[in-house]
Amino acid sequence: MADSRILLAELEEYRRVLERHLSQVTAEYQQLDNNWQQFNAVSEGDYADQFRDGWFRTSQRFHEYLAQTRKINAMLDERIEQLRRLNQAEGGLLG
Repeated sequence: MADSRILLAELEEYRRVLERHLSQVTAEYQQLDNNWQQFNAVSEGDYADQFRDGWFRTSQRFHEYLAQTRKINAMLDERIEQLRRLNQAEGGLLG
């Protein structure tokens, strides 16, 4: 039987990496969006219109990605808490 403490440690590490990833990607997206806003303020013509449409789709997909990743993070939080309770219960039985 696998040691649930090892699984707990791995899930906690995965959550830390995922949170770091979310933070980094969000910061980089905000910087890119700021650049886009500056470009959009001065751009005109057909090319600018096409680029706006593309940026809008990209922005929507990015926000969908963030929402799904946050759901994964919430699920990880639940599983981690369940494993912590299980480990505490098992620890109490062993001692």
